[in-house]
Formats: sequence, structure tokens, C-alpha cells
Amino acid sequence: MKHTLNLASNIRWIATGAVAALALAAPDAAWAADASGKTLMDHFKEGGVVMFPLLACSILILGVILELAYKVRLPKCAPPPVVDQLQKAVTDGNYQEAWRVCNSNPCTLSSILKPAIQRVGRGKEVVQTILEEHAMKEAMVWRSRIAYLSMIGVIAPMFGLMGTVTGMIRAFAAIAAGGIFADPTRLSAAISECLVATATGLFVAVPGFVAFYFFRNRIQSVVVGVEDTINRILDDVPFEQLQGIKIGAQLEAELGGSTAAPAEGGAAAAPAGGDAAPKPAPAAGAVMVPCPNCNAQIPQGIPNCPHCKAQLEWA
Repeated sequence: MKHTLNLASNIRWIATGAVAALALAAPDAAWAADASGKTLMDHFKEGGVVMFPLLACSILILGVILELAYKVRLPKCAPPPVVDQLQKAVTDGNYQEAWRVCNSNPCTLSSILKPAIQRVGRGKEVVQTILEEHAMKEAMVWRSRIAYLSMIGVIAPMFGLMGTVTGMIRAFAAIAAGGIFADPTRLSAAISECLVATATGLFVAVPGFVAFYFFRNRIQSVVVGVEDTINRILDDVPFEQLQGIKIGAQLEAELGGSTAAPAEGGAAAAPAGGDAAPKPAPAAGAVMVPCPNCNAQIPQGIPNCPHCKAQLEWA
């Protein structure tokens, strides 16, 4: 399962941002009157209709920042329990189990390592190429997410400029209606709309740009940390001895269906063609070791695993 930021996650974090924004807008706190005697709601009304899209932009920025702050962390992208399980599986030579750990624990680490584990039988160079490609892909997924911060940082001042233009239109309309003796109340209200809209657009845009550059650097450092963790896990893999080894979903399906249910009376059911011979019993006194491919117990020294059919080389 690839590391994706799905719609449900987006809605959850945006809703969290909306709740936080509404909490800040409590009557006893944010709506309290300032030194001029105006409340935050009064300033909001002064900004005109463009304040509503600016409010939506601020809530979206808050939601995205909360989501990224929670998810773009090395312990979240490479959970220590998953790292320990993968390290143990690789150290034991059980690469199919390492694939299972990646498959059942979706995160940035598993999204990068899983396709590499599947191709461990093709050599070290192929594995390194796969790791680099998927690490770049994961970084691009995160960068596409932080692009929302940059986009809002560009759009918010445009909304502020729109409020400035509409306010100036109102101001000149007030001057035109009153001539030299224009109504100062209408004129000041129009000018106030210009300034409030412009200031609000900047207040929304600046945190968006700051968060964009912060998380861009943080994503890079987290991806590098995940790559270092993967290199430590794969450091002692004997690629030369694993040429042709089969890892992945196909082997998992074969292992899941390789053991037939015993028929009535205790005898094992024969395979569907009837021409497959039963697996030989190990010789008396044979040392049983785990197969490096499927981890099934096999006698040491046999040329082929009777479970996954992999060719084995013994030192």
C-alpha cells in the first residue's frame, strides 16, 4: 500500500483547522474589543466580501500545517517497531517475512523498501536503483502536498488586492457623490476596507510561505533519514548468494496454497494433477535450518527447497 494522503485524511485535518479557528474566535477572547473599541468581527466586516475566501484560505493552511507537522517526522515515516522487525527478518535471511512486514505496515519506509525487497534476487545494483527511484517518488508525493501552502501564499494576496480595488472604487464613489465635501464616514469606511483586506491577505500568505519552505527542507531530511535506515537494514544482505530468489506476492500465494488440507482419515490430499510426488522426509539426524527464501524448515545441504523450489547454495 503506497503512502498517500487520501481524502478522508485531508477532510479530518481541515476540520481540525476549522475547529481551531472557531475556538480562536470565541466571543470572550478573539472577539474582544481592541484599543479602538472595535472587535475582530467589526474588522472582519470592514474587509468586505473578500474576507470569506481569505478565512477559507487560513483554515486550509492551518489544516495542512497540522497534517504535515504530524506526518512528516522520521518516527512516523520509519516507525522503530517496523524497523526492528525488518532488521530481524533480513538478519535471519527471511526476505519473504521482510516483504510481509512492509506489506502490512504502510509508511514511507515500507513504500520504498517493499519493491526493493521483491527484487533482491536481481542483484545489488538493481536494488539500489529501485530504492533511489521510490525514494524520489515518495519525496515528490510530499512535495505535491506542500504545494498547497505555496499556492495559498500566492492566492491570498490576490484576494487582498481584490479587496483593495473594491475599497478604492467605493472611496472614489463616495468622493464623486459628495464632491469636495465628501462624506468622511463613507470615505473612511472605503479606505478601511482597502487596508483590512490587504493586511489580511498578507497575514494569510506570510505563514503559508514560511511553512512551505520549512516543510520542504524537513521532507528532504526525513527522506534522507529513511534512506539511511534502509541502507542499515540491507547492509549485510548477501546479494551474490540470492541470485534468482523469488520474493513477493506470487511467492506468498504459492506458500499459502502449497499445503493442502488433510483428507478424512489423516492422509494429506494429493495435488490436483496427481503427478507431483510427496515431499521426502528428512534423513534421520539431518540438521534442520530455515530456508533463506521462504523460512520453512529444511534439511541443511539440500540443493533445492522442497517448499518454494528455490536453488540453494551452501558454504
